[in-house]
Amino acid sequence: MVATALRDRKADIGDATFGVGEDSAISLNRCCTLFGANASGKSNVVKALAFFKWFTMNSSKDVQAGEEIPVRNYVLSSVSAAEPSLFEIMLFADGNTYRYGFEVNTKEVCREWLYIKSDKKRSKEIELFYRDGKRFEIHPKFSIGKELADKNMVRDNALLLSLAGQFNDPYAKTIMNWLNDTTIITANSETEIWAIALKAMENPETRNRMVEFSRYADLGIEDISLSELGVLTSHTQYDDEGRETASVTFSMKESESEGTVKYFSLAYPILDTLEHGKRLIVDEFGSKLHTLLITRVISLFNTKAGNPNKAQLMVTLHDTNILNNSLLRRDQIWFTQKNGRGESELYSLSDYKVRSDASYEKDYLLGKYGATPIIEDLSKALRYESKL
Repeated sequence: MVATALRDRKADIGDATFGVGEDSAISLNRCCTLFGANASGKSNVVKALAFFKWFTMNSSKDVQAGEEIPVRNYVLSSVSAAEPSLFEIMLFADGNTYRYGFEVNTKEVCREWLYIKSDKKRSKEIELFYRDGKRFEIHPKFSIGKELADKNMVRDNALLLSLAGQFNDPYAKTIMNWLNDTTIITANSETEIWAIALKAMENPETRNRMVEFSRYADLGIEDISLSELGVLTSHTQYDDEGRETASVTFSMKESESEGTVKYFSLAYPILDTLEHGKRLIVDEFGSKLHTLLITRVISLFNTKAGNPNKAQLMVTLHDTNILNNSLLRRDQIWFTQKNGRGESELYSLSDYKVRSDASYEKDYLLGKYGATPIIEDLSKALRYESKL
């Protein structure tokens, strides 16, 4: 999400970036998109972030002593198959930059670390703690963490930061709050997101905003209500002369399109993220949604007017219509591609020299940026001889 020093003619599309602090030289993008062929690793990027969030927030309470850590090594490499998996994130909160990470295998936390740096100029990074197996080096500022480590309260399969958060350590709480304000929607989150939407509907003001958001998409829905039967949508009935005659009620789950259901499910996370300056990460965002809807949502996040609170959106997509230099900066476009060893590589369009009038979509489909599928002769899979 870090913005680069682009010199493109259209680089400042809709105030697409914002600074992290008055003295910091770092700017962040309000939105980024991730493209790539099927099985190129897009979903694994989102899954890695989802695991990082869950394990950081819950390892001290949801993983019991002796239980396996639900992480899988990269087994297509004989080297990494025996090595722990490494996760690290840099986040900006409360005028500081936090760098937190850990290495884990299925049995234990091998290493864990936390560094902090003020966003003021010429400030230096401070190591709050470093864990190597059972050995801890802890800065006096991280006093709660030191007490927990000295009392041998940190389990092998749990994170020190996760435990410190339960004891209200201020550094841990800052990171936990940041993660809690980061909604991650994977392919397996549909039931959870639907439940969140139903809960949000219980608040009349939130319900009205979700209804307006649905009208914004021109779904033909006049109203949405919550009953014992579930979510109900209201539509207008007309006679042969085009006159309104009545209001007809549908069950959203049973009668509305899958695209309508998905858009409604995403309504609350999108509105909540924009209103409170949070972060929203969605895998397969374009699935079941029209290109114009996807474009409008990205535009909402990508402008200061639609996104005054500096919310951030990260989505994976297949819809190449979004690859448009009037909608996205080059550093807001990322690709995943597998190399010859089956490893996923993540890179940005900003790594390429691109003409100011270039068509991102056309050049991508021509394979100029990679990250496209290599499709063999499909007729070889047919039982008969193809004449194509």
